[in-house]
Amino acid sequence: MFLDKMKDRIGDFEGKLGICYIDINSRAGFTAGNCDVFPASGIIKLLILIEAFKRLNEGEINKNDTYILKADDYPKIREKSFSALEHIHIGAELTIEDLYKLNVIVSDNMAFNILLKLFGKDAVNDTLQEFGFKKTRINRAINDYAEITKGVQNYVSVQEMANLLLRMYEGQIISNAASKEMLEILCEHQKTSPLTYNFLESMKIAHQSGYDDNEIHDMGIVYGENPFILCMASSVPNTKNAESVMRDITMMCYQNSNKENPHLRTESEFTDSMGHGF
Repeated sequence: MFLDKMKDRIGDFEGKLGICYIDINSRAGFTAGNCDVFPASGIIKLLILIEAFKRLNEGEINKNDTYILKADDYPKIREKSFSALEHIHIGAELTIEDLYKLNVIVSDNMAFNILLKLFGKDAVNDTLQEFGFKKTRINRAINDYAEITKGVQNYVSVQEMANLLLRMYEGQIISNAASKEMLEILCEHQKTSPLTYNFLESMKIAHQSGYDDNEIHDMGIVYGENPFILCMASSVPNTKNAESVMRDITMMCYQNSNKENPHLRTESEFTDSMGHGF
């Protein structure tokens, strides 16, 4: 019944769509849609976070290690983007912890690119390989137009990300302490996106989203009384329609895992929130 409703809502979706749902307590789940591997968009920020915690765990770096912003850290082409750092002056001093938190919490593109430069994409991909992820890869920096022109792309697998989040929930990514801290950072991710849209702020959601011209991705853990993992990705000509479908899918998954819905926003709360960025 639940899966039938899901398929009915997806219908004749125009574009590529990938969904992976896991009810954490029962381990029941499903995949749906017509695609598993997508251009990664902002989801790669989760991958660089994992690499940072791996190096912290191995003692290669320290949270308080400092980094001085340099002229070549700034984007060559200034455009509206997810970045706070590009508005900070050259020479500003940041810590490694500042960088990996900004990378996730405000989805800072410049913070991601700095960390990728420090760690190297080959090392990040080696770490992904160690965890058994064969499809998810970082191949270039964000907005590296020289590489983009060559067709170089970053990729993420919806199913691999669901597996990663389940293992993180169970404390198996890097270490139990590292997994817990990474999830706490993901809970601070500030973008209002399909996973968060239907819920009150009291709902704990650890997630990373990604937005590009024709891409909307959102992947995370919705805790609730009975937590579940939901990873969604789309490549579509109409991102508004994709976002609507994803919001509805999130609601269906929540109601499947939680019979009572104390964290859902009411109609009046949706109306009240219109002036607050929702």
